[in-house]
Amino acid sequence: MNLFYLATLLFGSSVIASGPSRLYAASYAGTVSSLSLTKSGPNYELTTLSQTTDCGTSPSWLMLDKQNEVLYCLDEGVDLPNATLTSFQIKSNGSLARITQLSTLSGPVASEFYSAPGLPGRKFFAVAHYSGSAVTTYTLDPASGHFDHVQTFTFEMAAPGPVPARQDAPHPHGVTVDPTGQFVLVPDLGADLVRIFYINSSTGLLEQQQSLVAPPGSGPRHAVFWSPKKADPSQAHNVRFYLVTELDNHLNSFEVTYPANGTIAFSKGQRENTYGEGSTPPVGSKAAGIAISPENNHVVISNRNDETFGPANDSIAIFSSADRKGQSPTDVCFVDLYPAYGSFPRQFEISSREGKVALALQNSHEVAIVEWNDKTGSPGSLLAVKSLDGEIPAVIWGA
Repeated sequence: MNLFYLATLLFGSSVIASGPSRLYAASYAGTVSSLSLTKSGPNYELTTLSQTTDCGTSPSWLMLDKQNEVLYCLDEGVDLPNATLTSFQIKSNGSLARITQLSTLSGPVASEFYSAPGLPGRKFFAVAHYSGSAVTTYTLDPASGHFDHVQTFTFEMAAPGPVPARQDAPHPHGVTVDPTGQFVLVPDLGADLVRIFYINSSTGLLEQQQSLVAPPGSGPRHAVFWSPKKADPSQAHNVRFYLVTELDNHLNSFEVTYPANGTIAFSKGQRENTYGEGSTPPVGSKAAGIAISPENNHVVISNRNDETFGPANDSIAIFSSADRKGQSPTDVCFVDLYPAYGSFPRQFEISSREGKVALALQNSHEVAIVEWNDKTGSPGSLLAVKSLDGEIPAVIWGA
């Protein structure tokens, strides 16, 4: 039997793949970079395989279809009236060949794939437009990477929110899909809402539902769902929803249920400071990204501009979130803060296959690779760092 296959059977997905690892990083300098992570003895090195300027002037978010080797890039269009969305075919040498590019509303900052059971040959994705105060949707042929615009939802506010400088208008900032695949949720930083859309299973069209209301002035940014490992998505038991709010630096937890009328419902749980109970967030700090750990028992949040670990060294917050006897499904517990090894850790991605976390250090103009300790469910030592031109808002692992 193949030794690697045997090791995989014995130890599962924690086995680290041999050979170079691929990553993709977006920069506000107008580039998307393909990176290679290699190891020589105990040392790691990040090198640039290729770069493209075909996404636009300010790439802000990346999505990867690993099965079809297609990379999708959002160009935020900073200071421009419009933005662009682009798909790229990934070549074997890491270079990116543009497939489709469409003009869209300004300010796309996050997106997510979803599907419709009635259209098994197609996929869709939804995009949150921060400065465009909108959500747009697209239908795509996953095999070819070609996509087309389907819907646009635009939003207005009667008056600014409690933080007028940041809540002058609706500002959709994130996109996530619930575990059943029936709903798309969009945190809106400007309106203090999480906008909810039902996915029509026959057409893939989104149908707007009643929004989830967040605390005034909290500024919803990104969110994730949690469900028990190996759970049947159609059963949807013990589902949780975790929302990170940027303006007040909090993790908000909710218990999720699915009433018989076909809607999705939320019961409020805890609200925890991303610096720990009783702590005061540093002036100017901003909570950013959020993820569930590969072990499924921690919530991970990036904190920007706090300098907890020294000048230009911000933090990663870890909360425990396991099924613990005697605790409600929404209970979370602050564990600790860990160094981000740079300034303004924005988007990040944890790879269970690699046993590492990749961090987009926006203001450091760097991508950092940090060890992920699956025993403690927390970041470890800095393994590699790569400087790139411009601010780095996003980095993701490749296939």
